Amino acid sequence: MNRRSARKAVLQTLFQIDSRDMEPPSAEGLLDICRESLDRNEVRAAGLREFAEELAATVYSNQVRLDRAIQDSSEKWRLDRIGRVERAILRMALAEMWWMDTPSPVAIDESIELTKIYAGPQAASFVNGVLGSFVGQEHEG
Repeated sequence: MNRRSARKAVLQTLFQIDSRDMEPPSAEGLLDICRESLDRNEVRAAGLREFAEELAATVYSNQVRLDRAIQDSSEKWRLDRIGRVERAILRMALAEMWWMDTPSPVAIDESIELTKIYAGPQAASFVNGVLGSFVGQEHEG
């Protein structure tokens, strides 16, 4: 297992939450959903589980700021027109780059690979373009 497996579990968690027609869960409810996804994906290593839980919690607690940044950088695309998979992946990548000290090239490459798997090559080009606009930018917060 590697971090990509952990990211996949977080993607599934965020997608599941975004797809629900109900109130968002509490922070603890989010972690419960994330842990279930980690179990389904057989992510057992403590370090990977901690990474996934931190990523899910970081995205969740900063979603408004992440969404604003994504909206501002994705010209001609309202946030609600961006696919749920792509939205979740963009949120994850920015959270990693801004708050988890993942180098931008790593976060972008991982995002592109996940997007190719779950949304296709055209979506991967879109994700790459949006994330590329953030490279070299400082983020406060």
